[in-house]
Amino acid sequence: MKDRIALVMGGAVGTGRATVLAFAAEGASVVIADVNEKAGCETLAMVEAQGGRGLFVAADMGSATDVQAVVERTQSAFGGLHMVSNNAALGAPNKQVTELSEEEWDRCMGVTLRGVWLCMKYQLPLIEASGGGAIVNVASVSGLRGEVFQSAYAAAKGGVINLSKTVAVEYAKRGIRVNTVCPGGINSGGMAFYLKKMPRMRDKVLNAHAMGRLAEPREIADAVVYLCSERASFITGHDLVVDGGVLVRSNVIDL
Repeated sequence: MKDRIALVMGGAVGTGRATVLAFAAEGASVVIADVNEKAGCETLAMVEAQGGRGLFVAADMGSATDVQAVVERTQSAFGGLHMVSNNAALGAPNKQVTELSEEEWDRCMGVTLRGVWLCMKYQLPLIEASGGGAIVNVASVSGLRGEVFQSAYAAAKGGVINLSKTVAVEYAKRGIRVNTVCPGGINSGGMAFYLKKMPRMRDKVLNAHAMGRLAEPREIADAVVYLCSERASFITGHDLVVDGGVLVRSNVIDL
């Protein structure tokens, strides 16, 4: 990936940070966009410490103005864009569907689904002008099967999956591939916070994965980087499930 430019939306911490470092390790210059300025600058320092080139831009993925500014800064700093991971998302409280407020629903949709649309709206023209490339939108197994008490998040991630497939078709002959990665549970800050609030759920969450563990952020990052690489040159409109066996785990027989 030498001489290629990558952008990670939501690249300051967790899986986003791991994806930034994975792109940099492959030789790409990486733009990091996130609302968390402190952590974003720390991630940039990690890239530079391993001899890579990067740029941090403070941005909210739910803001059209911010997203457009990220793309403009990418072009002015590096002259183009080839690879993108749209990683940022915002969950909703664990509530039954009828108990969610309109504000809670709209906030989740505004970042998790509308944000991905906004990102691609402004990223696609620059990628095409740069000679083509790839976008990977990070979805979730929740978007493939639904998730109890997470109706807004599951609906948003399901929307990300179908939006990605649609854009994959629209841009297939224009040199841009679009895929999704659908993780299960990830051993990151968000999951740690969730399990800390509900410790009795820890064993159940781990046991929901056939492998009996959560993914490390680097394992998801590796899948993203693979789909952006030339090794995946004939893959578009695909949902790569990286879930440790969540979707195949039997709820009847305990192994």
